[in-house]
Amino acid sequence: MPNQPPFDDPELRPSSTLVFFVNGKKVTEENPDPATTLLTFLRTKLRLCGTKLGCGEGGCGACTVMVSRFLRAEARVEHLSVNACLAPVVAMHGLAVTTVEGIGGAGGRLHAVQLRLAEGHGSQCGFCTPGIVMSMYTLLRNKPVPNMEDIDTYFQGNLCRCTGYRPILESLKPFTDQWAATVLPEKGGAGCSREDCCQKNPSKTSSTSSPEKLPPTDSDPILPYSPSQEPIFPPELQLNSFALDSQQLLFKGPWMEWHRPTSLLHLLELRQKHPGAKVVVGNTELGVEVKFKHCDYPVYICPAAVKEMSEIRSTQAGVRFGASTTLSALEAECDRLAEEMPQ
Repeated sequence: MPNQPPFDDPELRPSSTLVFFVNGKKVTEENPDPATTLLTFLRTKLRLCGTKLGCGEGGCGACTVMVSRFLRAEARVEHLSVNACLAPVVAMHGLAVTTVEGIGGAGGRLHAVQLRLAEGHGSQCGFCTPGIVMSMYTLLRNKPVPNMEDIDTYFQGNLCRCTGYRPILESLKPFTDQWAATVLPEKGGAGCSREDCCQKNPSKTSSTSSPEKLPPTDSDPILPYSPSQEPIFPPELQLNSFALDSQQLLFKGPWMEWHRPTSLLHLLELRQKHPGAKVVVGNTELGVEVKFKHCDYPVYICPAAVKEMSEIRSTQAGVRFGASTTLSALEAECDRLAEEMPQ
């Protein structure tokens, strides 16, 4: 190993500029505090207060946002639902964040998910609703026609103390393949299985409902969902993804510093230089320890940009998963192998 690590080379000096997109708008921040969470940044810096602070430890889902990234090797965009209360804002470099304010149509029109939750009485106090909306929105961006099992999986991180979940799930059934194949042709598009539902009895629908937000139930009770109407992934991120992904990053705050190496060699050199550093990807565990156990970790190393750490490779001996592989990617790969490989 060389005496002088590459990241000390002036020509390869890490960048301290954070670049990402929020609801389609570019955000540039010079040397942000790495201790700042995405939730705090959204609410205090950008004044996007639709994303809520609930438990603060990734358990309730009120802070859920969608984070999108361009996978160059696969030439596709991947969407992830993320707990903004734990995700450091500096981890958003080169990514696109969508909050509840960033969905829907022009003129403040509600998104189809929001409309169906409202008409199906899937929201009461409403505090958890933005997170539930964004979990369902992320699912639809990944799978436009999901099934109820998909919805159950995506909602595992969302808690609601009011509804008992039944009206939430019934409100979202029209998005599923089961509904399209069976219920929709038989019931003419009704959005709820209850016999006294307002969608089956137009007279029970309030006459003061705004036609822009809640369309008349006797004409079109369930608006069709069209993925083509969703915002596109920021072209600048897609075109410049390599430059952003290949940047070494170093953010220094009053209490901690955040390193993002871009090669396995740089990662090993950082570990040698900072033997007590914490290696972090999703920050779920360390975020809770810092907030509630008052642990102090002065140096963080994020290996998310190191190819080997998130690589999945099939070998003669089996399958090798990089330590940064997400659980969703691991599950998807195992499902694929189970279908293609002999028992």
